[in-house]
Amino acid sequence: MYLSSSSTLPFLNGGGEMGKLTREKDWEKTKMGSPESWPPSIRPILSLLLNSKVPMFLFWGEDRICFYNDAYRPSLGDDGKHPDILGMDAPSAWPEIWETIQPLLKKVFDNGESLWLEDQLIPIYRNGQMEEVYWTFGYSPVLGDYGKIEGVFVTCTETTKTVTAMKDLEEKSNELQMAIDAAGLGTWDFTPQTAKVKINTKTMVWSGLKGDFYHAPRELMAVVDEADRSRVRRAVKRVTSTEGKDLLDISFAVNSQKTGKKRELRAVGRAHFDHTGTLERFNGTLQDITKQQSTLRNLRKKEERFRQLVHNAPIGIAIVDIENFVVKVVNEKALQIWQKSIGECQDQPIFNILPETRSGLEPILNEIIETKKPQVGTEYPFVLDRNGIIERGFFNFIFKPVLDNGKVVEIILVAFEVTDSVHAKFGIEETEVQFKNVFDQFPIAMSIIKGPDMVVETVNDNMLNDFWNIDRKAADGQQLNKILSKKLFGQLSDCINEAFETGKTVRLHDVLWESDKIQEDKYVDFSCHPLRELDDSVKKVIIVTDDITKRVLTRFKLENFSKRLEKQVEERTEQLKASNEQLQDTVKRMENTNAELESFAYIASHDLKEPLRKIQMFMERVIAFENENLSERSLQYMGRIDNAIVRMRTLIDELLAYSRTGSEDYQFETTDLRSVLENVLENLSATFEESEAIIDYDEMGTVRIIPFQIKQVFQNLLENSLKFTKENEPPKVEVTTIEVDGEEIPIEGIYPNGKYLKISFRDYGIGFDPQNGEKIFEIFQRLHGKLEYQGTGIGLAIVKKIMDNHKGYIQAVGRPDDGATFNLYFPLNEE
Repeated sequence: MYLSSSSTLPFLNGGGEMGKLTREKDWEKTKMGSPESWPPSIRPILSLLLNSKVPMFLFWGEDRICFYNDAYRPSLGDDGKHPDILGMDAPSAWPEIWETIQPLLKKVFDNGESLWLEDQLIPIYRNGQMEEVYWTFGYSPVLGDYGKIEGVFVTCTETTKTVTAMKDLEEKSNELQMAIDAAGLGTWDFTPQTAKVKINTKTMVWSGLKGDFYHAPRELMAVVDEADRSRVRRAVKRVTSTEGKDLLDISFAVNSQKTGKKRELRAVGRAHFDHTGTLERFNGTLQDITKQQSTLRNLRKKEERFRQLVHNAPIGIAIVDIENFVVKVVNEKALQIWQKSIGECQDQPIFNILPETRSGLEPILNEIIETKKPQVGTEYPFVLDRNGIIERGFFNFIFKPVLDNGKVVEIILVAFEVTDSVHAKFGIEETEVQFKNVFDQFPIAMSIIKGPDMVVETVNDNMLNDFWNIDRKAADGQQLNKILSKKLFGQLSDCINEAFETGKTVRLHDVLWESDKIQEDKYVDFSCHPLRELDDSVKKVIIVTDDITKRVLTRFKLENFSKRLEKQVEERTEQLKASNEQLQDTVKRMENTNAELESFAYIASHDLKEPLRKIQMFMERVIAFENENLSERSLQYMGRIDNAIVRMRTLIDELLAYSRTGSEDYQFETTDLRSVLENVLENLSATFEESEAIIDYDEMGTVRIIPFQIKQVFQNLLENSLKFTKENEPPKVEVTTIEVDGEEIPIEGIYPNGKYLKISFRDYGIGFDPQNGEKIFEIFQRLHGKLEYQGTGIGLAIVKKIMDNHKGYIQAVGRPDDGATFNLYFPLNEE
């Protein structure tokens, strides 16, 4: 069924391509059915999903029906699942990963636990093939109208490129370490925080130091030849105090503490500082220059591997000179960002390559030349010409000067594009605004409290107007103890602190809200729900305040009534003791009377039938002998008399049956109900054939019953269905059986912990008004005229009495012109 954007279902409005596909999809052919019948709980979620710029997905209902938005669409590729999986159940939509995601979905549905997973490898089918795809995603439960988890809301980002880049970087780093080891270089790495220098095996061999790879700086300085020691100290001090401007490059001799062998080494290293100018690390390499030629070859190899590392780095890297900013070095990632070839960029001024960046980039480069300091940017906007379209992208960058004798000779440009992340952040901020709007307009009084000082971060209108009675400006940023009374704050603060400490929801019931800011005191329930941060810490608590004044006052009235009732019970107890002996005598007399009544019922029925037989006999003789003398109207009267006799005889038989039901001590037997039903159907076979009735029934099951009485129940219910049928429509009856718990049965007085066998007789006849569901079982009660439908009004009363004999229950459900259903409940518990 096609839904336009102006449909009466505004939650499907907007949403770009996926909004259009969702509106145009024929949902009546899916398990979801028509959108008009979708539950209220899915509607705001779908509206949020369709109109969000963040990739989102929704699994809904027991079949895990799939929904997604435009932002998620690219992750499905060009030749894969889009748009077929819209409205499809998850096992069919994701067969290749169902074994992976099904346990995650089950965990959320069963436990209501949200999940967050980063850089997970989950291969999917797209672009005509299976692809290895990495995802960072979160699963959150979606609660339905009655607190039941109806769906799982998914926010996700594909991180394949990032993970692949990190793997490449790690691989290159390993290659670099292998290169260092292969080149026969020693290394040192000094960390001020530990005051230790980490050296590698080669440095250990050359120095002759014992123990592990971590040593104090003085131990390493001790192996430096005494003639070079002061010079080395000065060089190290200079490099580690210039905020990374100078490179350590010095040659010196060392004497092995183990062998005493002297060796010439060249040390090349750099000091690294944080943004405050504090030394973070001082590291570098040591080269044995005793064999100069071998050292030169190793250096060339190291340089080439470094170039490869830069070339293949997952971030954009370029080096420009300070004369016209000519590009000297540029790697593949930078070319990809610029959307240029190496031929278009090598040895060309950068503003000839990217003229649109001059206004934003040139001032930064000039600042580096002037200050000789690096420039750092986070989410910095640059305008780029991409395929003839001017676009604004966002970048994290560090531009660092290369110094020669204190002068800037080149600038290293390192940048990483974060456009997608920035757009996603904007989307999250927009979502937060939407959440605040929903929060402010929510019909339940709520407030969010922050930190141990319990500062009000936000509060909705219901809380302000119904409880605090102050304006929003006075509430925002205010401490809670300055808003509430001292007594009320004392009670609520304990609840809030417990939520902060335990991270669990804490409830406080039946609290008296006494305040001079509201006209009447109220009784409320508080529930304090912790709000977790990304690191799982609790820094905020949402307080839900529920006005239960009516409920509490009603309870007080009931308690007072209970006290009065207890007093009356005490007074009545003495009276009951006195009446007990009289009651026992009455019981004995009743037992005698019951026997007499049974005898009377039999005699009465026999004596009542005798006049009927005589009336019928004389009427038949009048018709036989005086038929020719009787007028047509007299014959009609005779027919009516005959019908009245039949109804009277039926009424007497059913009265007798009703009086005997439950009056005899019949034996209960374990009986197959299907065989009882089939026996009834055999008795009614002629009636079924004449009316062309159809009946469907299942295995039904086995219970302990009085067989002939339950046969009467089945026969009365079937005859009832055959009687009250629609005109010119063959009767149809469906008999279904299911085991149910007592707590699921909406009948007063039923045993909630018991097990029951529920047998339903469903017909498609004229039905009845639901308000007559109880009245229909009263004796002599008829919902239709006796000329319209034959009957005495006793049949269903007999059914009700037989079910009472079996300690069971019967329930009638119906609507006019929509048939009726009679539910029989047989207890399965022996007790």
